[in-house]
Amino acid sequence: MTDMHKTPIIIASPDNRTFKALCKLTDARGQKKQDRTLVAGAKLVSEFVHERPGECCSLIVCDGFQHPGMDDVVRQFAVQGNLTMLKRGLFSQLDMFNTGMPLLEVLTPVIPQWDCHLTGQGCVLALPFQDPVNVGAAARSAAAFGVRQVVLLREAASPFHPKSVRASGGAVFKLSFFRGPSLPEVVQLPDVAPHIVALDMQGASILHYSFPAHFLLLPGIEGQGLPEKLRLRAVSIPMPGAVESLNAATAVSIALFCWSTGQR
Repeated sequence: MTDMHKTPIIIASPDNRTFKALCKLTDARGQKKQDRTLVAGAKLVSEFVHERPGECCSLIVCDGFQHPGMDDVVRQFAVQGNLTMLKRGLFSQLDMFNTGMPLLEVLTPVIPQWDCHLTGQGCVLALPFQDPVNVGAAARSAAAFGVRQVVLLREAASPFHPKSVRASGGAVFKLSFFRGPSLPEVVQLPDVAPHIVALDMQGASILHYSFPAHFLLLPGIEGQGLPEKLRLRAVSIPMPGAVESLNAATAVSIALFCWSTGQR
């Protein structure tokens, strides 16, 4: 790092104000309060820096670690004075995926309130998932199959939790998210309820289902599933194998694939 214009101060104390603020970004409450999150993984970090430079806040690195393939990114943040260097013990508390690579602190997009209407053509995905990994995985599939709007129900984990970001491969930053009501309340929306396509293992086979021109795809909460009234008109994914149910995000992915295939 001898060619860098500015040498960062190495943070060694867990009581350091900057470190304590960064620690709060590892949970949803801290992210919401600061409107920031952490992006992990060399590929994701490099892509974010290149594609969304105005939303980057700081780069966090571990003192003494090498960063193969990321020297230019580290140098860029050092020159800007936005490089935070932590002692190994502190860095490991933030590096929840044990990548050993730089972490990027970024601004999270504002999530507006959903107006509870379906407009235009295609699929709007509603997510009640409480596991941030499932939220991220479902968001990744949504982006892959052409969904552009995702409604986060009140039960849902944040799409910008570090686990969501990593599971999505960065796709959460390419979708339009909206804050919606709770899962039971969705069923009561007069303009939405008739257009809900629910997922439940007791529903009719999705292989023989014709998706409407516009609809809200609604999976159930992990474990609990859907409200009873929705199960009566849900679609299901046939499973001839030896398991009773699919992972929630996997079921969403298959349903979106079936819809996308039908569109083509």
